[in-house]
Amino acid sequence: MAFFKKLLSNIFNQRNNKINSIELLPEDPNVIIDATFNIGDYLAISPIIEAIKLQWEKPSILVLCTAKNVDVVKFDPRVDYLLLPDKSQWYKYPSILKKYITSRVHVDLFVEPAAPDLPHRAIIGFVLKPDLTIGIDYDNFPCMQPPLQKIDRANISQPKLYANMMLGYGFRETAGDFKVFEDQGNNLKIEKELQFRNVSNFVVFNPFASTANRSLSIEKSKSILRMLAQEGFNSLFLLPSYIHNKEEWNDELASVCDVFIVNSIHDSICLIKNSLGVVSVDTALVHIASVYDVPTIGLYRDKVINCKNWHPQSSKSHVGLISGPVNEIINTEIFIKN
Repeated sequence: MAFFKKLLSNIFNQRNNKINSIELLPEDPNVIIDATFNIGDYLAISPIIEAIKLQWEKPSILVLCTAKNVDVVKFDPRVDYLLLPDKSQWYKYPSILKKYITSRVHVDLFVEPAAPDLPHRAIIGFVLKPDLTIGIDYDNFPCMQPPLQKIDRANISQPKLYANMMLGYGFRETAGDFKVFEDQGNNLKIEKELQFRNVSNFVVFNPFASTANRSLSIEKSKSILRMLAQEGFNSLFLLPSYIHNKEEWNDELASVCDVFIVNSIHDSICLIKNSLGVVSVDTALVHIASVYDVPTIGLYRDKVINCKNWHPQSSKSHVGLISGPVNEIINTEIFIKN
């Protein structure tokens, strides 16, 4: 199956650009951004959107997303969005995309922030047939136009990498930061619940990532929460409503911390914004904390611990090995206000 997917992707990526520079695009171009990835990835591509809006007065920006990240995309006032099925149903993309390009005429610029090495990404450009495709992985895919200058990739965050990518293609310089747009109505609801439960001055704790090998076990979570309690910190465990064994997690952790059932990413955004700090595995919650400069402890696997693309960007942060001893990976000094 992997060979078949790679073969299809290679076929879909065999296309050429009609132009070789953003200077040849029309005054207010139709731009599509492929964001068929996770929430954290979408927060990281904000510099791409900012650069496009700086370049032209009224560009049309459409973001292609899935159910994984639509909750953050739909609150972004800078863009329109088109919801696609899950990547496993990529074969449905052509009919959906063809309806779009029939109604919206033409795609001038296509931005591919990730490698189009799987069918669900590769087929998008194949169907859209844009005049110009740009992306971070231009060295490996002939469908992407090479930038005008080399992209600086060394020792920087993922948003900064995207800012440098756009600069390399001739766009103006942007800050290179993660960005979040809040659901204000939801914020009021969550803040009222915090007041009702008399929960304040808390450290957010999140043991869940998109894959099991990036997540914490119940026992490791309890050890971390006990240490936080011993050092005088109240913890608020964010328990997603979709976790299949949430009752077990609730029963095991309720004795060592407060538990808050979160139903959407916007619940988590509000709770992080109102927290003293965050302890989280490698997931979008680390990047949300970076947006608000909330002190953050990020826990990472051995093979990515030195990759700074997705590390916390808060002014106070600490990075630890997810497999390391609790007393080494948890540094509560960053939660103490100066």
